[in-house]
Amino acid sequence: MLTIAEAVTRSAIARRESRGAHSRIDFPGLDDAWGKKHNVVVKKADTMTLVEAPVVEMPGDLKQLLADDSGAK
Repeated sequence: MLTIAEAVTRSAIARRESRGAHSRIDFPGLDDAWGKKHNVVVKKADTMTLVEAPVVEMPGDLKQLLADDSGAK
């Protein structure tokens, strides 16, 4: 659990905005740039590294499936 807590904390510190459940007093606003990237924390041996990766656009067929109202409810 400490490993996960450290990864979440590293990601939260790197994020310079407030969005959803992630809220910062020093960065109260929403920043569209953060909505276009993921924080990925990689652990190798005893070192954790934070890497930013772009959000990949959702494939059209999946978008359509999610937009379809005829799905199970």
